[in-house]
Amino acid sequence: MLQGLIKFHQGLWLYPWPVKLWLVLLSGANMAGVFFLPRIEAVVTLVVLGASMLLMSWIMARWGFTRLLGLGHILWIALVPWLWLQIAVEPVASSFSLWLRVVITVNTISLLIDVLDVIRYARGERSETVQVTP
Repeated sequence: MLQGLIKFHQGLWLYPWPVKLWLVLLSGANMAGVFFLPRIEAVVTLVVLGASMLLMSWIMARWGFTRLLGLGHILWIALVPWLWLQIAVEPVASSFSLWLRVVITVNTISLLIDVLDVIRYARGERSETVQVTP
């Protein structure tokens, strides 16, 4: 699994710069939860982010750098609606509320991309999207 994690991170840097920029925005928005610890929403977001990284590393080790990596964010299907429910109790102008809205937005966009990727994989696009040399 460690080898999968290393290969996964190497592969990320082989993408074109717009994709890298998106990945930095996506991971940065989720990791910004550290500024809101010990709020339960921040804890859950960070735990789900860590679980997603582990799951993607396992997928990477098993099937390579394929579109199947979109399954790595499967836990976000539960996270996003749960975070949405938390907004109702927060003042709109708070930094915490802003963070929740950013995470919900970027994770939802990512989920849409992931669904399309997994569908493409299921339809036969199984080649690796980047080639990481050992």
